[in-house]
Amino acid sequence: MKMLMSLLALFCSLHAVADEMTVKPVPVTPTQTISLFNGTDFAGWTKVITAEPGSDPDTTWTVADGVIRCTGKPFGYLMTQQSFANFILKVEYRWYAQTEQMNSGIFVLKTGPDTFFLPKAIEAQLKKDNAGDFVLLSQATLNGLENPKHKSVKKMAATSEKPDGEWNRVEVVVKGNTVTVSVNGVLQNKGTDAYTDAGAICLQSEGGAIEFRTITVEPVR
Repeated sequence: MKMLMSLLALFCSLHAVADEMTVKPVPVTPTQTISLFNGTDFAGWTKVITAEPGSDPDTTWTVADGVIRCTGKPFGYLMTQQSFANFILKVEYRWYAQTEQMNSGIFVLKTGPDTFFLPKAIEAQLKKDNAGDFVLLSQATLNGLENPKHKSVKKMAATSEKPDGEWNRVEVVVKGNTVTVSVNGVLQNKGTDAYTDAGAICLQSEGGAIEFRTITVEPVR
C-alpha cells in the first residue's frame, strides 16, 4: 500500500508539472509584425466552447471571405496556441447581425486551465457601448484589484465605437505588467501591476454575432 501511495503521489506530481507546462508555454516576444490569422483557417488557434447538447465549435467559429465569424453561441473562446509577452495586439472587429446580446471581448495574458468560458485573463471588453472596459476574469489582478466576481474597470473616455456593421480597430498593448487598450485610436484604459506579463490571446464568444480580421502582434515601441 505504501508503494502504491508513493507511485500515486509521483504520478500526481508529474501530472501537475505537465499541466503547468501545457498552460504556460515559453512566450513569444515579437521582434516584427506577426499575423495570427492567415485568412483561410484556424491554424495556430484552439476552439473552447460550452459543452452544451449538440454544441459544435465548428459551427460557432467559421472562416469565410478572409474573416473569422463567431455566432456568439454557445459561450466560449478562440485561443492562440502560443503565449505572448511585450506586444502590441491589433484586431479589427464588427457586428455582422443584430442580436439580443451585442457582447464579445478580447482576452490577453490568459493563463491556467482552458475553462469553457472564463479562463484566468484580462478582458478588453467589446460589448456594445462598453468597448474599452477591462474585465478581470477568474482572479486575474490589475491595478492592485482582485475580484473573483470579474471586476470591471470602466473605460476613460466616451464611447469611440463605430456604427454597427462598420469595422472597429482595437489596439491592446502589453508592456511588462502594464496593459492599455485603445478603440479606433482613442485611449480607453490603462492598467498596471497585472498578475502576469505573458499569456495566450483569446477572442470571445458571448452572445454577439461578430466578425474579426487583421489580427496581428507587433513589437512594443
